[in-house]
Amino acid sequence: MEIKIGMDGDFVIAELSGDLVAGTAEQFKEQMSKLMEKNFLNVVLELSKVTFMDSSGLGSCMAAHKAFNEKKGILVCTRPSETVAKVFRVTRADQKLNMAANRLEAVLFLQNAVLSGRQA
Repeated sequence: MEIKIGMDGDFVIAELSGDLVAGTAEQFKEQMSKLMEKNFLNVVLELSKVTFMDSSGLGSCMAAHKAFNEKKGILVCTRPSETVAKVFRVTRADQKLNMAANRLEAVLFLQNAVLSGRQA
């Protein structure tokens, strides 16, 4: 799995590509922890290039969501591949995670949340 980190204004864009599975979930968790350590607490997680996700990958997304919330940050998942979207739907994770149809919608979600002083 590859993780590309970029910025869109004040927000981090983390683009994942490849498989988010047991063997790569730890790498994902470590990268999210590094962002939190550096006080980057509002993150868009771009999932369009994730080709496969297993329960460990799903668990790492849920854990990251919880960790950002605990630090008063927000993690927004956007553009999940059909495979990932199916995992999210079947497990109802899409009802627990912050979801956006595209990067622009995700950034607007973060901007509104920051302006209103709330976390999602």
